[in-house]
Amino acid sequence: MKEGIKMYHQKRIPYYPPATNFWLDKIQRKVTLYFTLHNSSYTHKNFLQKMLRYKIFGCKTNKYYTDEWLSSDYLQDKSGVFIASCVVTDKAKSKWLKYALRELQNLKGDDKVYLSGCGTMQWGEVDPRFYEVYSELLPYREWLELLPEDPRESRLVGKKFKLQDMSSRISNLRSKLQKSSDRLFARKFIVVQMGCNNYCTFCLTLQARGRHRWRSPEEIIHEVEDFVNMWGEEIVLTGTNIGAWWSEDSNDFQNWELPILITKILEQTKIKKVRISSLWVEFLSDEMIELFGQSRITPYAHLSVQSGSDRILGLMKRHYTRGELIQRLEKLKSLIREDGARINIGADLIVGFPDESNQDFADTLSLVTQYWVTQVHGFPFSAHQSHHSVPAGKFPNQIDEKLKQERLHTLLQAGDDSLDAFKKSHDGQMLELLIEWEPNTEKYRGYTQNYLWCDEANFTITQWTIERWKYVRGIYKYRRDDNGKREEELGF
Repeated sequence: MKEGIKMYHQKRIPYYPPATNFWLDKIQRKVTLYFTLHNSSYTHKNFLQKMLRYKIFGCKTNKYYTDEWLSSDYLQDKSGVFIASCVVTDKAKSKWLKYALRELQNLKGDDKVYLSGCGTMQWGEVDPRFYEVYSELLPYREWLELLPEDPRESRLVGKKFKLQDMSSRISNLRSKLQKSSDRLFARKFIVVQMGCNNYCTFCLTLQARGRHRWRSPEEIIHEVEDFVNMWGEEIVLTGTNIGAWWSEDSNDFQNWELPILITKILEQTKIKKVRISSLWVEFLSDEMIELFGQSRITPYAHLSVQSGSDRILGLMKRHYTRGELIQRLEKLKSLIREDGARINIGADLIVGFPDESNQDFADTLSLVTQYWVTQVHGFPFSAHQSHHSVPAGKFPNQIDEKLKQERLHTLLQAGDDSLDAFKKSHDGQMLELLIEWEPNTEKYRGYTQNYLWCDEANFTITQWTIERWKYVRGIYKYRRDDNGKREEELGF
């Protein structure tokens, strides 16, 4: 028991000795209210079951499927740690691998490491050569279990996975409190599309996640309605290439079906805010831009840009030009919204792509400085030479790692400067904030609808009741600090 008490204290979770089911119900209510599940690493605990921790690496898709796995009956009696892996860059691979090795060496009893995410997959299924790729994990095979990305798509022989029925959770207090998607994050991530048919020369998505496919509008709307019924106020539509939703091919840039889905969600549900995650530039149509003018669509557009140089875009096999990109950025910036909020723009950008000249990098940098790209997700090009590979990893004129880091630093600094200017332009304005909480305190924090980080020091609430995971209105106050805020910590 002393060991259990120590473990609970380390995780800052109150410890309770064994008790009756009646008493456990009361405990569970208190503990659930105690949790501040804003981080990408926390303990998922059913007090009638064992303890299972999780850690998420990578994209919002991994956040969504972690949510689904922790809701599945398969993990309900398991203990140890669940890890969502990522292979988008060499650095990302090394981070989750190092974490997994550390956890494997610290396992006790019948604990295991349950590994999912794109690090475990090849062409959308569990990679049979996994231990050839990650030979460091082979000695720990007995304590490691590989899982597919989605529990509903498992190909594992003899294993059946089932998600708890959402409607029953709503009517049953205990199961509702246990449901990870209620409280993993302040907002609900919803995958609408998976996979990709594109062959961008820098990307492993097709190799890892497989071909393009999508979910039906009925299934998506049902999931949104369930979240609304559990008092959720913001969803994030995400996927590998969400702009291609309902298209037969992710290279079909002429069919703009995503606006139809978003319109259906707005018309058929009462969700307060819809956030749109990582759009490809090719799918940022005029119709899509018009949707960003609606008050229920959050005024934050994150674009998969990668480069501002026509020459590099061609080498990457992207399907747009610098001129087309700039035209769409200008339309977004000039958009007048129903609520008067200004559009904030984020972008994925790669530096150090093979043969990237100083001028090519300058073209990318100018997108940030001239168009106020404030949320820069900058990455040095990863060759992925070790097993998984990308075509550009074999291109001539590979860029020196030191130069990559110098360019990355310059790019991120420009993003911070753009963010600072954008924040300064909102000083004294009325904005909406989705309430989260500082860990182990009663102090609130969160993001505004256009993705400005706030806490009690720079956001004064003036309207609506302060409730966790609810929107409030208040006055934003400019401050210089907190640029490039901790997305991984916040789970956004």
